[in-house]
Amino acid sequence: MTEAQLTAARKLALDTNLVIEDRNRRSGLLALRTTATAAGAALALAILAMTVGLIRAETAADLRTLTATGATGRIRRTLTSTTAGGLALLGAILGIGAAYTVIVAGSSRNQLHDLTRVPAVELLVIAAGVPLVAAALGWLLAGRQPQSLVRAGLE
Repeated sequence: MTEAQLTAARKLALDTNLVIEDRNRRSGLLALRTTATAAGAALALAILAMTVGLIRAETAADLRTLTATGATGRIRRTLTSTTAGGLALLGAILGIGAAYTVIVAGSSRNQLHDLTRVPAVELLVIAAGVPLVAAALGWLLAGRQPQSLVRAGLE
């Protein structure tokens, strides 16, 4: 609504002894959107850390084999970093796609104009930031050598 339309509506309301209230719908949503993005990213990284940890536990014998054949810590770090980043990117793409699918499916035809206001910064943080952070954390936390080269893990 433009300022001229709002002024005309107020004048009309005053003539009929009514009061008009207006509000900026976006001001309160910015903090909510930022908080939700940060919480979602933290939750996604926590779930991703557990997933990568399970994958590393399942492939411990393969890592010992790689170490025995001369694979350095850099190679192990790269494997974990790539796995974490790839899983995070896949999760971000699927999550954003599913969210917009649900929004479109749940909206009526006259509400679809709300989709023109895309939260670009938040989507960029989700689609690029979370995979980059996951890859960096995978690189930093995965370089140590497997515990033993001669003992097989118990099943």
